[in-house]
Amino acid sequence: MDLLLFLTAAAHLVYTPFTKVEESFNLQAMHDILYLRDNFTQYDHHEYPGVVPRTFIGPLVVSMLSAPFVLLFETLDINKFWAQYVVRLVLAGAISVAWNTLRQAVTKIYGVEVRMWFTAITITQFHFMFYMTRTLPNIFALPIVLFAIAYWMRDQHKPFIICSGIAILVFRSELALFLGLLLAFSLLQRKFSIDGFLKTALPAGVCILAATVLVDSFFWRRLLWPEGEVLWYNTILNKSSNWGTSPFLWYFYSALPRAMGASLVFVPIGILMEKRIRPLALSALVFVLLYSVLPHKELRFIIYVFPALNITAACACQRIWMNSFKSNWHSFLALASGAHLLLNVFLTVFLLVISGTNYPGGAALSRLHRLETGSSNISVHIANLAAQSGVSRFMEINDDWTYSKDESMNYTKPELDRYTHLLVETKNKQNTEMWATLQEEYDTLEFIDCFNSIGIQYNSLLPVRIKTKPCIGILKKRTSPPPKEKQKVKVKKSKIVETTVVEESPLPVVKKIPQQNTEKPEIHKILPINLDDDDGIVATVEEMSLELDANIENDAETDVEAFDAPAKEINFQELRNLALGQATKKSRTATKLKIRKIIEQHYLSKGKQIENDSSERTQKTTGPSGGRLGMRQSVKSIIKQEQIKEMIEQISTMDLTRICNLEKTSTKDCLKQVIDKLDDSENAKTK
Repeated sequence: MDLLLFLTAAAHLVYTPFTKVEESFNLQAMHDILYLRDNFTQYDHHEYPGVVPRTFIGPLVVSMLSAPFVLLFETLDINKFWAQYVVRLVLAGAISVAWNTLRQAVTKIYGVEVRMWFTAITITQFHFMFYMTRTLPNIFALPIVLFAIAYWMRDQHKPFIICSGIAILVFRSELALFLGLLLAFSLLQRKFSIDGFLKTALPAGVCILAATVLVDSFFWRRLLWPEGEVLWYNTILNKSSNWGTSPFLWYFYSALPRAMGASLVFVPIGILMEKRIRPLALSALVFVLLYSVLPHKELRFIIYVFPALNITAACACQRIWMNSFKSNWHSFLALASGAHLLLNVFLTVFLLVISGTNYPGGAALSRLHRLETGSSNISVHIANLAAQSGVSRFMEINDDWTYSKDESMNYTKPELDRYTHLLVETKNKQNTEMWATLQEEYDTLEFIDCFNSIGIQYNSLLPVRIKTKPCIGILKKRTSPPPKEKQKVKVKKSKIVETTVVEESPLPVVKKIPQQNTEKPEIHKILPINLDDDDGIVATVEEMSLELDANIENDAETDVEAFDAPAKEINFQELRNLALGQATKKSRTATKLKIRKIIEQHYLSKGKQIENDSSERTQKTTGPSGGRLGMRQSVKSIIKQEQIKEMIEQISTMDLTRICNLEKTSTKDCLKQVIDKLDDSENAKTK
C-alpha cells in the first residue's frame, strides 16, 4: 500500500512524459546541474530567465538524489531523455514519502478505516496524481507542506514551524495564508504559546532566508531573494493578471470539482460528522477563499488543500460505511460512497487521455528523432508553441544536431538557410499564411495533433469524443534540385527534336515548341475562336496539339504514357494562388488541368457521359491517323466542353474557405461539392 501512490503517479508519467512551459525552469535547471555541472555560463536560465526568478534549491536537492542514476546512464550510453523520467520520479518519490507520513498521522488520529478511504480517494483522483511528477514550484513545495500538516496534526509544533518556514520563504509565499491559519488554530486552542513560536520561527526564518539568498544569488549572478521577487510581482504589483484572469469563485465551481471529483460531495458531510477534522478542513477552504482575491487563478495554486479535503471526505465515507447496517437508506449511502470511487476512476481516465494530447511539441521532436534516426548535421528550429508544449533540454539527445529555440525567428530566407528542419505552428493541414512561403523550400513530413474540443457522439458505446486538430508541422528542407538543362530526345523516323526540360510533375508533360519566326502556328488558322494566353486549359490543349502534329508516332506514344501518369493531389494553396492571381503561367496551367481531371472523374463516377473527355482524347491519339487526328480531336474537345471550361473558370476565382470547412474536408472533396452546386445551378437555368 505504501508504494501504491508512487506507482499510480509513475503510470501518469509514462502516459504523459512531456512537460509544459510552466515546468520549464525547474526541469531545465535539473538538466543543467546534472549535465552541464560547473559550466554555469551555459545554464538555460541565463538565456531564458522567465518573468520572475525561481529558486535553485529544489532542483539542487532532486538533482543530487538523481545523480547516481544519471551517472549510470552515461556509463551505459543511455540517452538523457530517460534522465527526465528519473528526476520526475525522484520528485514523485519525495511527495510519496511525505504523503505516507501524513497517512500515518491519519491512522493515529482517525483509525485504519479512514486511512484506507484516504488512500482510495487520493489514488482515484486525477490532478493530485498527475501533478506529482510535474516540476512546478508548487509541487516542489508540496512535500514540505505535507510534512507540515502531518506535524501539525500530531501537535509537533517545532518541526511544523520549520517546514512552514521552508515552504513559505523558499518555494511559495502564499502558503503563509494556509499554514498561518493552522498556526492560528493551534494558538487559539493554546496548544503552544507565542513565545515558543517566536523562539523557533525567528532563528529558523533567518537561516532559511540566508540559505536561499546565498544559493540563488550564486546561480542568478546577482543578489536576490527569488520568492520575495515573486511575491512582489504577483501580489503587490498584481502583474500575474497579465497571464489571464478568472472570476472570484472559479476555484470553487471549476478547480475543486475537477480536482476532487465525486469526493467533493463528501467534504461537507465530513465537516458535519467529524469535529476533529474541522480546523484542518476549514483552514483549507478559507485559504482557497482568501487566495481567490488574486484574479490570476490556476488549479495548481491550491493543490496543497487537496490532501486536507480528502481526509475530510475519507472521514465522511468511513462514518457512512460504518452505519450501513442500520437501514436500507444507510445501505444505499454506503453503496454510493463506494461507487463514487468508480466515478473518480472514469473521470481520471478521461482527463488523462485529454492530457496526453496537450504536449504536441514534445511529441513532434520525439517523432523527428525517429524519422531522422541515424542522420547527422541536423539543425532544427523549435517554434514557440513547440517549445512551450513539451520540448526541453532533456530531449536534445543527439550531440551532432543543433537545436534552436530562437524566439526572434521571422522565417526570412537567410534565417531559413540555417535550418534543415522546422517545428512550426499550424492551425490546419492546408498550407496557408506562413506555409505559403515555407513550402517553397520545405516538405511537410508529418502533422502532430493536439487537443481541440470535446464532442458528443450518439452512435458509439462511449458518448464523449475527444477532438484534436493539427498543431505543429514537421518540415524538412528539400534537397537542391538539379540545374535546369536542355537535353535531346532521339526519334527513330525523324530528326532530333530539342525540348526544354521542365520541373518534374506527375501531370501530363507539356512541351513548348520554340517559335523561330513571327508567323502564327497552323492551329490559329483552324480554330474559329480567339485563344487567350492566360487561359491555362486552352493554352495547354493548343500546345499539346502542336506537339502531336509535329512529332511522329514514337512521340505520341510517349505523351500517352504521360497522360496515364498519376496526378498529384490538388491542394488548397494551389487554388488560393490561382484565385488571387499569384500563380505563374506554368502552375496556373497545371492547376486548371487538375481541376479538369477532378471534374471529369466526378462526372464519370456519377454515371454521366462527357463529350470527348480526356481519356477518350488519349485513346484517339493512338489511332491510325497518328498526330493529325490528335490535333483535330483536341480542337473538337475545346468546342464541345464549354460547360466544363466555364466551370473551371468559376472555380478558379472561388475562396473555398467560405464554402467548406477545410479542417474536416479535403480539398478534393470540397471541389466535388462545388462541382455539384455549379451543376445544379446550370440545370436550374436550363429548365
